[in-house]
Amino acid sequence: MMAEPMHVLFLAPDTHVYNHGFLQGLRSVGARVSALGMQPTDKLSDGCKKLLDGYRQVSDMLSGQAMLAAAKELGQPPIDRIETIDEPLVEAAAALREQLQLPGLSLATARLCRDKVAMKELLRQHGVACAQSTSAASEAEIRAFAERVGYPLIVKPIAGFNSLGTWKLADARQLTETLPKLPLGNGRRLAVEEFVEGHEGFYDTIVDGTGIRHDFAAHYFPGCLEANRTRWISPQIAVTNRVEQEGYRELRAMGQKVIDALGLRQTGTHMEWFFGPKGLKFSEIGARPAGEKIWDMYRVANDFDVYREWALAVLGKPGEQSPSRRYAAGSVQIRPSQDGKYLRHDGLDPAWRRCRDLVYEYEIPAAGTPTKPLDKGWLCNTWFRLKHTDYDEVRSAMTFLGDNVKAIAN
Repeated sequence: MMAEPMHVLFLAPDTHVYNHGFLQGLRSVGARVSALGMQPTDKLSDGCKKLLDGYRQVSDMLSGQAMLAAAKELGQPPIDRIETIDEPLVEAAAALREQLQLPGLSLATARLCRDKVAMKELLRQHGVACAQSTSAASEAEIRAFAERVGYPLIVKPIAGFNSLGTWKLADARQLTETLPKLPLGNGRRLAVEEFVEGHEGFYDTIVDGTGIRHDFAAHYFPGCLEANRTRWISPQIAVTNRVEQEGYRELRAMGQKVIDALGLRQTGTHMEWFFGPKGLKFSEIGARPAGEKIWDMYRVANDFDVYREWALAVLGKPGEQSPSRRYAAGSVQIRPSQDGKYLRHDGLDPAWRRCRDLVYEYEIPAAGTPTKPLDKGWLCNTWFRLKHTDYDEVRSAMTFLGDNVKAIAN
């Protein structure tokens, strides 16, 4: 007698086409997939609708009561797993999991991965090198930390993601100037951290019930904070195919230590790190896959169905593939010269002559298309994605594109 398919409840299935890859991964391993989201059913995209067996609209996805009621409506057959890839919903998914007594990422771990200060405190206790940090609810607390640690400082939301709402403060004068812009008061607290100088990258994993099943490493050029504040920069993400070489041993060991210390199991993870004069330093980790369709770069670079392998891991099934490490992959964004509408792109002819054989995906908005603000991420406006067996060639081609392609707007 055949076993009943597992029933997975997915939160926020249609916030981006990226989410559909994870839905498809679940369907590919035989799971029944239902979902909760903020859109009415008739507003779901066709690509999403065809991947769902059931759906309920929930106007407040952070309301535990509303989520539980909607989950119970969809719970026939009973729900076996609850998953999401959206950072703001990681804790909500874990709370719902706990209410329904389902396996998967625990609420305690989800909270640690959202609270950057508590996360670092625990990891320091496990010997993981982190920036000094604290939480602060007042100007006095921030200044006291600055006196103890020194400038520059980073101030950011405790449960933020990407570099949204993040400030780098060079000195006491800059702190004074920035204070009116900080969301302090009414009991709200901010994370305050020592600024760590160095190169920035990330380490991503698929974790099953015993630990890391698959891993990937990538680099930012330049770091996120600088890239998100400076329009003329053409930021790059470079996924290495050298992660199994000696140079990444320390990073992989740190990743293993972090994941085990936090008790991360049956999930995707996204860990940021720095390497500079003070050595390798942990930055933060999310208990969910990276955004910006980064996992799709892993798929292309490794001849590897990363979404299916994620589904197998979170559902407690054996893996079927290993990453080939055949290609390095890269993503480079060309920012518009100003906000407004695109007029034209300069430098495309030499760009195609140099890089066409490496580019596997791209977007070049037509004249008249509205631009998007820099805080919308690195996969909007004009962008190119590349792959090559040689990591250095990918980096060289991305730099050429960034130097030569200009997006003119008015």
